[in-house]
Formats: sequence, structure tokens, C-alpha cells
Amino acid sequence: MFSFLFALFLAFSAENPVCQSRFETAEDLYKSIVLHSDDISVRRQYLKKFGSCISEEGLNIIEEKNIVIVEELDCSNPLGGIEFFFRKKKLCSRSVSFFPSKKVFTVKKKTSAITLPENWRHIETAETTLFYDSTVKFEEMSDTTGEIMTKSEDGIFTNNLGKVIHPEFIYSKGNWEKVFPLRELFYLNVGKNDSFELRIITENRLPYEKKELFELLDIKADSTGEPFFAPSSVRLEGKGLKGIRIPKTEYITDKENDHGTYKISLFYPELQKKEALTLKTENYDLEILFSDGKLEATLTIFAKKLTSEEALNIRAAINREIPAFFVQTAK
Repeated sequence: MFSFLFALFLAFSAENPVCQSRFETAEDLYKSIVLHSDDISVRRQYLKKFGSCISEEGLNIIEEKNIVIVEELDCSNPLGGIEFFFRKKKLCSRSVSFFPSKKVFTVKKKTSAITLPENWRHIETAETTLFYDSTVKFEEMSDTTGEIMTKSEDGIFTNNLGKVIHPEFIYSKGNWEKVFPLRELFYLNVGKNDSFELRIITENRLPYEKKELFELLDIKADSTGEPFFAPSSVRLEGKGLKGIRIPKTEYITDKENDHGTYKISLFYPELQKKEALTLKTENYDLEILFSDGKLEATLTIFAKKLTSEEALNIRAAINREIPAFFVQTAK
């Protein structure tokens, strides 16, 4: 009998008029949320008043008076919550976040169930969940902050000031989509007509002097044009390439995040076809393809940050398969 009454109590709690319309009797709290949506004391006030309404495990999204409310009940990994309690002898927590006037936003990805209003949708990366109002038309090529991006042919995203940006999501052709911006590129193409082209895109520092660039990469060639330098990139063309150092892959631990695409593309006759190499995990995808005269390595990182072990495995595979030098054999 107790279990039946307890279940009945939960059902009545969920149907409580206070739970059906959060702000009808909480005007002061509504104003506090509008003015201080990130304030922990405001979030605690909300949970004190409406915490009992959060009775189902998972993420529940509500939209009231132009405020999106993300409520969470977590009994699997509760330590990130705000309000703690025991439920069926398990430690659980409740938490809440507010997004005033937001029609698109992101939160840290959870494995729990998600309940959305009818017009809302979500998409996920390895660590992030994006929520958006499907009835709203967003600006073409905007990110979740509303900033408009430009995408280059190589896959680099820049804002209207020309600064390189690494978004996880972009609104394109009427839909939100996951994107993996190009972060690094080493491209070497040695043609049959004795010409060659070198392109480098990197987040590391590049020398802005021709002499320093040649010393860094041990470039030896019959003739070259002047390198074309741009922020974090360089392009060089020439004739009769005799040798060049192909950079070893390193992993920078103090970088803000790793999410994006990294490429090495080599085209020259000495390259021979062999079996492809593929490494796939939940956090990254590495594929190295070989054919006669061609090698293409593409690393796509889905997570914001790799673990040390993941970085070591990737680096070992790339440095094992990618030649350390291009050397022109005598003809």
C-alpha cells in the first residue's frame, strides 16, 4: 500500500500547477533569472521552489516566458549537481541552467534521457550537445554565438575580423550541422614537370623569413619563388625540389582543445601503394591511404581534448607511416 501511495504522490507532484507553469507565482525569481542567469544563488532559489518538480532522471528542457530552462536529475554521476539527496538508497543530484532569449545553445553531453518541447531538437558531438528551436531561421554560416563564419576551400573557419575560429556547430542551408575545422595541413605536391608546391597550415609559430623557413624544413631546390605568408600558413612554389624535411607529429598538451581535422597530403612518384591504416575510437578517426605516387593521412578529432594515451597512439601511427624526408633520387 505504501508503494502505491508513494507512486501516487509522485504523479500528483508532477501534475502540481506550480510545476506546470514555473513563473506564474514566482515573478521575483523570473526577474532574477533574466538579470543573473548564471548566478549560483539564483539557481539554488529555483531548485528550492521547483526541485520537487524534477522527478524523472535525465535532462528536461522547458521554455517559459522566453527563458529556456534545462533541468537535470542525475543518479548515475551526481557529483556535478547543485542539490543532493538520496533516492532508493542512491545518491542523486538536481541541477538547473537558464538560457534567457536563447534559441540555440550547447551544454556538456550527458548519457541520460532528454525530454524536449515539441519544437526543439538536438544534435551531439563526442562531448557536447546542441539544442535549438527548429521553428527559428538562423543566419547562414552562423555559429552558436551568432557570429558569421567564412569557410575556406581547405576547411578553415574565420570570423568577420579574419580570426581563425574552431566551431563545433554551424548553421548551413537551413540546418545545424557538426563541423570539424581544419587545424593543421602539410601538403607537398612534386609534379612530373619538375615543379613543386608546398602548403603548410599550422597553429604553431611559422617563420616569416624565407631563409628561416628553408632552414626549418631543410628545403633544397633548383629555384623557388618567394613564399606567400599568411597568419599560421605559408605557400611555396618552385622547380627541381631536391629534398625537404616532412615534420614529425607532436602533441601540444597546453592547447585549448583538439577538436577538428588534421591532414598530411604527399604527392610524388616515389610513393608506393600499400595497405591502408585505420584507427577508430569514440574520440577520433585516423585514416592513412596509400596509392602509387600518393599518401593522404586524415585525422578527425571528435573530442575537445584527447587523453595522453590517445595522443601517443596517434603520434606513433603517423610518425611510423609518414616518411621523414622527401629526397629526389638522381635521374
